[in-house]
Amino acid sequence: MTGQLIDFLLTRSARERLLLGTALLVILLGLGFGLLMPLHARRLRAEAQLGEAQALELWIADRIVEKQSLTRAFDPVPQAPIGTSGVERGLIAARLRPALTSLSTQGDGRIDLRFDQVDFAQLGAWLSAAHPGWGYRIDSFRLEALQGDGGAEGGSDHISGRVAAWISLSPQDP
Repeated sequence: MTGQLIDFLLTRSARERLLLGTALLVILLGLGFGLLMPLHARRLRAEAQLGEAQALELWIADRIVEKQSLTRAFDPVPQAPIGTSGVERGLIAARLRPALTSLSTQGDGRIDLRFDQVDFAQLGAWLSAAHPGWGYRIDSFRLEALQGDGGAEGGSDHISGRVAAWISLSPQDP
């Protein structure tokens, strides 16, 4: 096989051999870049995502430490439950009452709240401010990001900062 290749190249002129060598080099470089460049780009994206995930993990760990220090510093004394009217007054004060879709009570004192579309930051601020003194504990809390109408491109972007929320509260044990 090598002998045939040598014979083939010897029967060609110097110019043809140079063109064949250049073509072979271009093909090899094209294959190399065609295979290696996408792999390199994928690796850079993966490293960036890993860095973001590690930064998020550190941020969460810091928030946990902060919460634990705040919990130790402020140990609220269980209060008598404020009832649905108290919860509703808090929602009105936080300007969340128009976003409230459903407010229901159970026989055992449980309160269920449903928001079909509410500002996430406003809801979080209300929960953070109201929770220690209202005499209830949060049994369940579920959020869903709301999808946009798709816009001109037909995509499904999230509605900026808006969520659907379901919250179940039950009276704290004294």
